Amino acid sequence: MESLLSFFFSAYLVLGMAATLYAIGFFFVSGLTLFDQGKKRPMPFRFQCSYIFVMLLMMPVFYLIFIQEILSLPRHYQAQKHTAAKS
Repeated sequence: MESLLSFFFSAYLVLGMAATLYAIGFFFVSGLTLFDQGKKRPMPFRFQCSYIFVMLLMMPVFYLIFIQEILSLPRHYQAQKHTAAKS
């Protein structure tokens, strides 16, 4: 029973780290944070570093709560590119 529970938590954290790296990758590519809903806002460098550190520490555990936001990142990125092309 312990090994099954250990496997479940390990798999959960591995998937959480993958989702975290995906969200941080989108932050590096587009500058969109997980909580901006597709609106890129100016952010000082210290806040960018804080965002990355907090994401690396907290997101692997809480990624299921934010799964909709994580999955909507490509859609927000495409919308941002589309509106930038219009301007």
